[in-house]
Amino acid sequence: MRAAGQRNHGAIAYYFGSWNGLLAAVWAERSTGMELQAKLVGAADVGGARLEALTRAYIHPFVAEVAAGDPSYWARFNEQWLAGIRMDFVGSPETLIPDDPSYPPIPGLEQLQQLYDLIAAELTHLAPSNRPARVALAARFVVSALAAWERDFVGGVWRDLDTYEDELIALTVSLLRTA
Repeated sequence: MRAAGQRNHGAIAYYFGSWNGLLAAVWAERSTGMELQAKLVGAADVGGARLEALTRAYIHPFVAEVAAGDPSYWARFNEQWLAGIRMDFVGSPETLIPDDPSYPPIPGLEQLQQLYDLIAAELTHLAPSNRPARVALAARFVVSALAAWERDFVGGVWRDLDTYEDELIALTVSLLRTA
């Protein structure tokens, strides 16, 4: 609000209903990779390395959104958002939405939840009850790693994002496969 020169602290409530409404609006506006994600999930149904393909379907649109910003705050925004929700968000009935009835619904979360479910289904080496927790841990890992990349980029110390994406996919697949 300060950066926008806004002095009316009630503007958030007026335009978005609440602080949570603002966060939901930002997430909905910036989650432009859903179409790309759907295409990547479709490709995962054809390939032999399904877990890798599904992991790429989760990570690549996120990386594309981070790359689109100059600078990007998208991963850091998601990192802060994830800090406010339950650790078991993949397996909980109210996925990705804090336990607050005033929190508005966020468009596009159903597709993301379906991707999480597809990834969890590939983790046959784990007990079914442990699969959602592993996917949630991997999702948090990806978000934190990309947030760290954003901070380094702003600080002038950064690595090539394409190379970073490939490494992040490999590490995430390893995390998911670990017994």
